[in-house]
Amino acid sequence: MEITSIQDLNKLLSTAEVSEQFEIATTNVFSACINHRLTEDEAVETAVGWFITREGAKRLWKPRQSIEDFLNEKFIGHTWPREDLLNTASKEVRAVLTAERKRKCRFTLLDANRLQVEFKDKRVIFYNNSTDVHSFHISGISPVQETTIYTSPRGRKDEVFRESYPTPYEAQQRIDSFHGSEGWARLGEREKEYSTIGERI
Repeated sequence: MEITSIQDLNKLLSTAEVSEQFEIATTNVFSACINHRLTEDEAVETAVGWFITREGAKRLWKPRQSIEDFLNEKFIGHTWPREDLLNTASKEVRAVLTAERKRKCRFTLLDANRLQVEFKDKRVIFYNNSTDVHSFHISGISPVQETTIYTSPRGRKDEVFRESYPTPYEAQQRIDSFHGSEGWARLGEREKEYSTIGERI
């Protein structure tokens, strides 16, 4: 494997990142590189250390739990005070993160009901469903990942709209809003496309 640009490098993982994301000791990752357990197409040595493809790391080690699943287990149902929300969230979230994650996370309040945490490899959003202006109650945590759904507000096949949402959580909220109504909403599926009359973004 040859690195020819910064874009190539950004697609690879350092030994520390592999250790963090796959819960493997850094020394074991280094050993896999120098003892050729990772092939030439999976690992490359540079002046600043070894870099490894995600595919190569997955071949040898099982990836750890996704960050959004981990955070959901830790924080779903928790309530934070609105006053000094960013500092409170930062303190509590950082307290459960590993050293590698702590160094590379940033907190941003997007609006009254959405708090974004940005890591090197992923962004996740904490959602609030409290109507109390003094509280931020965590109702869901979802990765930032554009999600497409199809909706038919009146339940008609010739009246279908395509809608896009920034996270699966927001898309699911929209789908759930149709329960008990004559209309319907469904996640987009590769094998099943709908003829639409417009888009609602």
